[in-house]
Amino acid sequence: MLYTRRTEGQRGVCPECGRKRKGVEQITLEHLLKEDRILQIGAASYLFCENPTCDVVYFSTQPGPVFHKSDLRVRVGLKETEAPIPVCYCFGYTEKMIFDEIAGTGRTAISEKIRAEVQAGNCECVVKNPQGTCCLGDVGRAVKRAMREVGRPA
Repeated sequence: MLYTRRTEGQRGVCPECGRKRKGVEQITLEHLLKEDRILQIGAASYLFCENPTCDVVYFSTQPGPVFHKSDLRVRVGLKETEAPIPVCYCFGYTEKMIFDEIAGTGRTAISEKIRAEVQAGNCECVVKNPQGTCCLGDVGRAVKRAMREVGRPA
């Protein structure tokens, strides 16, 4: 999808949905945008649109480009509805992996495995996760959804 430019009156809200957003470091965009989009970043600050149904991923706090799901090299787990839905970009865990483990054993050790890797300094969330932050919150939500789906208490 072609990127669009924001106008001065749209600061601070997603230009497509007008909803929730959070700051993201420029290094995140530099690592996750497709090659032909990286040069369009500029020096502005960027926000991540947290609305799961919105196609916008990043937009500037100043007039500038808007980047959509199709502009990224990776799938944006929060915005995906079909498998594979990534939940941990550093260690390759998906929602299906969590669901399968819970369906098969009644529990999952994925959260603990990720925590151990994080404590060992092996994560690179800021450059691998489109949100630019640790995935453990998303993993926890995926575990709760999977527990509900298989009929186990969360």
